[in-house]
Amino acid sequence: MRTVILCGILALSLLLYSFTQVDLGMTLTQVSIWQSFQKQFQYVGYFNRPLSTLLFISILSAYFLAYIGVLWAVLKRKISSKTMWLAIIVTAGILVFSYPAFSYDFFNYLFTAKTVLVYHKNPYLVIPLQFAGVDPWLSFMHWTHLPSAYTPLWILVTLPPFFFGFGYFLLLLWGLKAVMVGAYIFTIIGIGKILEKVDREYMYIGMASFAFNPLIIIESLVSSHNDIVMMALAVWAIVFFQQKKHWISWILLSLSIGMKLMTIFLIPSFMTGWKRNTMLIFMGIGFMAVLSQREVLSWYWVWIVPFISLMPRKWNLFIISYGISMGLLLRYAPFLYYGNWDSPVPQMKLWVTVIPIVLAILIASGRFLFLKRNIHYFFD
Repeated sequence: MRTVILCGILALSLLLYSFTQVDLGMTLTQVSIWQSFQKQFQYVGYFNRPLSTLLFISILSAYFLAYIGVLWAVLKRKISSKTMWLAIIVTAGILVFSYPAFSYDFFNYLFTAKTVLVYHKNPYLVIPLQFAGVDPWLSFMHWTHLPSAYTPLWILVTLPPFFFGFGYFLLLLWGLKAVMVGAYIFTIIGIGKILEKVDREYMYIGMASFAFNPLIIIESLVSSHNDIVMMALAVWAIVFFQQKKHWISWILLSLSIGMKLMTIFLIPSFMTGWKRNTMLIFMGIGFMAVLSQREVLSWYWVWIVPFISLMPRKWNLFIISYGISMGLLLRYAPFLYYGNWDSPVPQMKLWVTVIPIVLAILIASGRFLFLKRNIHYFFD
């Protein structure tokens, strides 16, 4: 139960912090008492940036420490599957109400649905700026000069949450976030089902290594990037392949590709029987191909974490993933402190990313050499 309480406290802290990042041009609700609270939170986020940055780093540090503690407890059988799931549900149940603090994309998801359902326009043929003077959302949206960059399938997914929001902004926001929460939960279940067949002993370790990864929590439950939906479909494609339902597997992989294209790199894995190492290799190739063309963005690592979680005995991979997750999330800290992307923010982003990754690689390498030396000693 202490694990559940800890996860609840951390999720509540992250929930409250997320509201420090509410855009200054946004009014979440007309309720006067909330507007008073919102201004106080915004003051911290926008006008007391040193405090905001300190809070962010403190919450992040607590999450990464808790992550190690939870995985260790699961490994030593000190946490039951029921407790683990309760901690996951509490985390997701709290953070579904969080503000998408580190994602402007989220509001573009909503606006594409609004373009279709309210304005009855094709989001590929019009840009949000065409609704200037008509739509109040333009006061807080970014990328308003571009047509939709999202696939038709993803736009289709956003329509039901928008429709059932009945025009109330918070309901629209929470409805779409609920879709992300559902994808997060289904990804965890899918990882469990895969490992139940290939490594039952370490099944819960694999599930926990995904579910409690701070990057997965922040980018899927808070920022709510649609990558988590793409990965849920990919994971379940593997589940159905294991059940020898190959056509369903292919359909789900196709839907995953149709969601955001990146999982097209998994087609060779499908063709060769979904070997766990090939999944990681091919998605790693896709990850590196994207990074060769654009700046690294923290939610891209969501593409990789599920496949590392499917190899729960590979602790060196986990250690490296831990360092990468930390380094990518720390990239937000310089922006939170300075409030812009100008110098010295790019240089600071580089250092806060590289240092945790290099340390993780050194630790993983040292652990490998230590184990190798001891194995040779045992047999000599």
